[in-house]
Amino acid sequence: MSETRPPFMFWAIAVVGVLWNFIGCWNYILQTNPEAVAQMPEVYRFVVENRPSWATAAFAISVYGGAVGCILMLLRRRVALALLIISLLGSIMIFYFSFRVLGIEPATASALLMSIGLVWFAQLAMRKGWLA
Repeated sequence: MSETRPPFMFWAIAVVGVLWNFIGCWNYILQTNPEAVAQMPEVYRFVVENRPSWATAAFAISVYGGAVGCILMLLRRRVALALLIISLLGSIMIFYFSFRVLGIEPATASALLMSIGLVWFAQLAMRKGWLA
């Protein structure tokens, strides 16, 4: 398939994905800072302090994998799709943990939907030839 120049929409979605995941990275860093955790509402502090290591790892995989995947999408690399799929798996795991502890929580639900959307969009970009 020949390489095709992506439309403005491609760049806009990739930039929004980078920004979204950078916010997630910042949130992850805050949750590893004891002083920041101490300032959280009690229920969130309890969740962060008692979260199993697999859920913390899933959170890191979700946000850092998504950030790198979106940066690679901006660089128009095909490997972006693989990283976004890995990020989606992390999002599914952290959603599962959050759902079991808190029920439907808007932040993790929106993160899961964003991950699904980014994977779908990266697949579309591959089919359109926007990723080389």
